[in-house]
Amino acid sequence: MSVAVEKATGNAPTTYQEWLICLERMKRGTAADGEAFEEAKRGAFVGSELTKNALQRQMVETVNAVLNKSVKRFARGLNESIAFGELAGTSLLFKRLKADIHKSLFFTELTFLPEEFRGELERSVKEQMNGFWEETVAFLRNQRLDFSNEDLEDLLFAVKRIRLF
Repeated sequence: MSVAVEKATGNAPTTYQEWLICLERMKRGTAADGEAFEEAKRGAFVGSELTKNALQRQMVETVNAVLNKSVKRFARGLNESIAFGELAGTSLLFKRLKADIHKSLFFTELTFLPEEFRGELERSVKEQMNGFWEETVAFLRNQRLDFSNEDLEDLLFAVKRIRLF
């Protein structure tokens, strides 16, 4: 399998197998490594409708896995920052999460996918991530009130200026 992975690296996927390799790289890799996402944006598809449907299911699974990984990394970093009282670089966590979310929307540019599928998945991602973002801001607001922390006040000010979408 490593030969197939090496062969597919750097090329835009077109077959179901190439797409599976690309999607697996997205799941395995770090969100900071955008190579697989960039390859996917240039991808096309050659295959039957049945295979395309299977690919759509794989894409949904991949988007969910990438977002879950990003959210876990974000939550771990945020919790550590709060626990150690080192909030200076915390707005960077929010910016990274935003970048990860935008990277996970790679499928919106894939015109071979049905428009309805792309739109529905995009709405779902945005809705869920907006909810998470708002819950996190509310949590920080409560932390600020509970502990009267000026650093949290500064962080909230910076985070409110970051527009998720």
